[in-house]
Amino acid sequence: MEKILYISLILFVTSLIPASFAWDGSMAMDADKRNVELGQIITYQGYLYGEYPIEGQIISVTVFEKDSKKTIFTGEITPAKKAVEYFENTAWAFTFKVDTLSPEFSAGKTYVVQADYDDKSTKLEFLIKTESEPSCLKFLGEEDILVFTNKENYERGDVIRISGCLSQKAFTKAINVAVYDPQGKTVGTSTITPKSDRTFSDDFVINEKFGLNGTYSVEVDAGGLYSSSKSFVVPEFGAIATLVMLVGVVTAVIMSSKYTKIMPKL
Repeated sequence: MEKILYISLILFVTSLIPASFAWDGSMAMDADKRNVELGQIITYQGYLYGEYPIEGQIISVTVFEKDSKKTIFTGEITPAKKAVEYFENTAWAFTFKVDTLSPEFSAGKTYVVQADYDDKSTKLEFLIKTESEPSCLKFLGEEDILVFTNKENYERGDVIRISGCLSQKAFTKAINVAVYDPQGKTVGTSTITPKSDRTFSDDFVINEKFGLNGTYSVEVDAGGLYSSSKSFVVPEFGAIATLVMLVGVVTAVIMSSKYTKIMPKL
C-alpha cells in the first residue's frame, strides 16, 4: 500500500511540473527563456528529487551544439538550497551568456544544456533566433565595418550620432573613432566598447573645432586590422557667425531706438 501511495505521489508531482521542464525521473531543469538572441543571458533552475545527499558536492553542466555534438563549454555547480517546492532534496541555479565573442554560438542553431550528477542526468534545449541580428548586420555583406551618421549635413551646435556594426571577425572589446576636417586634421577622437550585438554608437558636438567649410570624414578602426569611413558636410562657420552677429546688431539698434523714445531727455 505504501508503495502504491509513493508511486501516486511521484505521478502527482510530475504532473505539476511545467511543460518547459526537462524531467528525467530524478532530475529536472527549467530556463527563463528557450528562444534567445546573441548576447542574452539565460538563467537555469535545476532540481534533484529523491534522497540523494548531494549538498556540498558538484553537479556538472555541459553546453553543446545539438547537431554536431560539439561542446561549447563545461562548468560545475555546488548546490546551495534544499527542500525547494515539491523536491525533497536539492535545488541549484546557474546562468550563462550566449556570448557574441564566442564564434561557437551562431544564430539559427539549437544548443543543449545538460546537467549531470552521479548517474542522474537531464537536458534542456535552446534556440538562437536568426531574427535577432540588427538591421545593420543584414547589410554588412562582405564588409567588416559599416559606419553611419544620423544626417548628411550639420549646423553648428548639432550633435552628430556616429553608429554602425562589426563583422564577427572585426568584433573586439574596444574600437577607435576619429573625425577629420576637410584638410585631414583630427577634430575629435574616442574609444568605445561595442555592444554584445556587435553594434556601436558615439556622439560628437559640432563646435568651434569644426571651423572649416566642407566635407568631414569619420573613421572607425577595430584593432588596426579593420576600418571603415563615412563623410558628412558642415557649412562655413564664418557665414553663420556673420549672420548671428548681424541679427544681434539689428536687435541692438531696435532696442536702442525704443529705449531712446522711452527715456526723457536730460
